[in-house]
Amino acid sequence: MALRDNDPREIGGYALLDRLGSGGMGTVFLARAESGRPVALKIVHEQFAADAEFRTRFRQEVRAARRVSGAFTAPVVDADPDAARPWMATAYVPGRTLRDRVESEGPLSGAELRVLAVGLVEALRELHQVRVVHRDLKPDNVLLTEDGPRVIDFGISRAPDHQTLTVTGRILGTPPYMSPEQLSTPHRVTPASDVFSLGAVLVYATTGRGPFDAGSPYMTAYNVVHEPPEIAELSGTVREIVQWCLTKEPGERPGPEDLLSAFRAAPEEEWGAPRGPGVTGASPVPTEVSRRHARRKPRLVALATAVALIAGTGVYLLWPEGQPRGTAEVVSAGPSSSTTPSSQAKGRPTPPDAATLASGNPYTPVYGGDPGGLHVYADSPSRRPKGWRPWTAAAGAGACVFAAASLVCVAPGDTPGRGRVSRIDAATGRTLWSKQADIQYDSVPAVAGVTVAVSSVSGVRAFALSDGRALWGPTDKDAIGQLTTDGRSIYGTGQDGTVVCLDPATGKPRWRRPGVSHGIAYPRVRVSGSGVHVLSVEDGEVDAGLVLSLRATDGKTVGTTRLSRPCAPWSLAVVPSDAGDGFGLLVCRASPGEGYHMQWARAGAAYTDLERPGIASLTASARGTFGVIATPRADDAFAEFDVQREGGVPWQVPLGFACDAVALPPVVTGRRAYVVCGQSGVVVDLTRHLVVNRFDLPSPASQAGSLNPGVIVAGGILYAQTMTGWASVDPYATPV
Repeated sequence: MALRDNDPREIGGYALLDRLGSGGMGTVFLARAESGRPVALKIVHEQFAADAEFRTRFRQEVRAARRVSGAFTAPVVDADPDAARPWMATAYVPGRTLRDRVESEGPLSGAELRVLAVGLVEALRELHQVRVVHRDLKPDNVLLTEDGPRVIDFGISRAPDHQTLTVTGRILGTPPYMSPEQLSTPHRVTPASDVFSLGAVLVYATTGRGPFDAGSPYMTAYNVVHEPPEIAELSGTVREIVQWCLTKEPGERPGPEDLLSAFRAAPEEEWGAPRGPGVTGASPVPTEVSRRHARRKPRLVALATAVALIAGTGVYLLWPEGQPRGTAEVVSAGPSSSTTPSSQAKGRPTPPDAATLASGNPYTPVYGGDPGGLHVYADSPSRRPKGWRPWTAAAGAGACVFAAASLVCVAPGDTPGRGRVSRIDAATGRTLWSKQADIQYDSVPAVAGVTVAVSSVSGVRAFALSDGRALWGPTDKDAIGQLTTDGRSIYGTGQDGTVVCLDPATGKPRWRRPGVSHGIAYPRVRVSGSGVHVLSVEDGEVDAGLVLSLRATDGKTVGTTRLSRPCAPWSLAVVPSDAGDGFGLLVCRASPGEGYHMQWARAGAAYTDLERPGIASLTASARGTFGVIATPRADDAFAEFDVQREGGVPWQVPLGFACDAVALPPVVTGRRAYVVCGQSGVVVDLTRHLVVNRFDLPSPASQAGSLNPGVIVAGGILYAQTMTGWASVDPYATPV
């Protein structure tokens, strides 16, 4: 674009040649240095030059841009943030924006789309490594160049440990590509926000529209916070990776390394939107609006509340010239507030459907001190799969974990000696796929990213979460069992106590430690923070009296904890330390004998026995240690245990039924605990110390799972392995 009459002709010794574009904060010009070198020179708009806060933000942009190498961005050449009109010059990188490319030629696919995805992840990895959060990744800020995509415009970026300017009332970003937390708690934005934006950008690159587009910025912002993304047009594995990025909870999104592994493993034929009837290119916004219109009436009140709140906090939603409606920048000029559409809309927010739940492993393994002491959970009732209804099915499903709105299970196969791995829709109980293979079915699978890893007599075998096709394996000449994952790696153990760490994308060992757990075959691995913990037996002893802590990244020993009394090898539970590299609390069952032992590493490795009679089950969590106390008088109770406090039981609440069967370890998630005993169950509020809901299973809970999950809570729905198969119930259906 040609220079306008009122544009300056020279800034800081650089001759301005042409206009490249204009945004909410400034204008970018093509300029030439005295040496003849072309640069892109950004000048802050005149009306903002006198604004101290905008000057501060511009200084932040300059600092952020200088912290990165320029390999995936445009390197800074010169800058003067203190000039009358602050400016910054970066190397001029020939190319066009992703938006220009899609609008002129249609969506990307195949190798072009893969290069974009991997290149953007590499760019985010570098940004996050130097502690820069971009906060405005969108198609207009992605340049497509001959050597790959470049991320530009650090106008609202910041280091995650710096105080954000939004605390004074400025909410900055572009709604279709903003994360939910940018709209709700902008002062708490982390690198995970950029990952959400990446997912939205890839949807645009693949379909020509954003995953949350609507007819107004208010509707778009509402969709970002409350609605599932519209990504049905994406294919297979790539769709699952993108929905992982678009998880509403920041802590459940993948990191750059997770994404690089997942994208590299995605089949080439799945890059791009399937072409079929009605899919002919970029979908215009009106199509998207009509698609959502059928769902609109039930939430008009909530939407009106959201609009009022946005207006009340001084948020101005601007329509930039030539930009489609629904993609405006958000700029707040009033006092900030953590009050958002999500926190104030009346009633439960519209729940996302199953496709929005992360395809990786956002469900944290929790280890109790009893058989049946491994279960998985999610932390928000609003995440229930769309279309869920109570079901009883999957009689032969076997041992299951939860991932991507589904149960992933292993069970005996139809042929003696062979096993079956399957995936069951969590909303309906319908089997999505089932594969018979040479696998072991006495321990649960581990789901990391888009990979389902299963034990076998020859190491580990892996299957695609999307369709069950074989990915890799077997990995070893000997059996590897007791698999677990932290979402980044897969861990397992061998008969001789060897501990292995595998790359989920390839199955190749990241590290291997032979004979770590002396005297224990296939010891259970406990992952806590950045540490991997395993029980071991001292030389000359027969019981497990040591806990070895290994570094998750390379398997090196970082700590050894000697237990004053030995543990049963299947009972170890660990809770992360505040530092994240060890454990803050260790709980195990005595061996031999009854009772539990607790050891607080943060308290000088003090060891305390919890030998109160009648403890039927126990779960250690970051919130505390909880369990069921059974008595001969049938007044069984749920209690918190804290041996560092007088009496050892700060509080307890009656269950209202007798635990005639063995109680499964409670599932503790957020402020709730879910307790199942036989066919009965309760939900306990851990803050108010009250039973708030009661529920019944269609048949008694099964103890046949041994060390495998007996109860799974995900999205506020409870899944239990019963005597007649897995069942799904709503534990909130009957308030007390």
